[in-house]
Amino acid sequence: MTHLVTIAPAQLSFAVHEGETVLEAALRNGIDFPNRCRQGVCTSCVCKLTSGEVRYAEPQPLTELDKQQQFTYCCLAYPCTDLVLHHPFIRG
Repeated sequence: MTHLVTIAPAQLSFAVHEGETVLEAALRNGIDFPNRCRQGVCTSCVCKLTSGEVRYAEPQPLTELDKQQQFTYCCLAYPCTDLVLHHPFIRG
């Protein structure tokens, strides 16, 4: 199954394949997506989830505060639905 991810405000869209993280798909599509550690520690890939749903492999990387603020760790996030994410530094 493939899900469509749109990054606002740049309005970049790309497909994420089954078993692929949001970050992996973005890089595969040539998008200059901020990332460093790819382990959910550095937070450079964190986006705000505007719509849709993601899942994570255990252990769950999000704190309660992350969940309340709708943060998505794109290096670890697998889309369950189409997504709209917000990252102010990603440009089209």
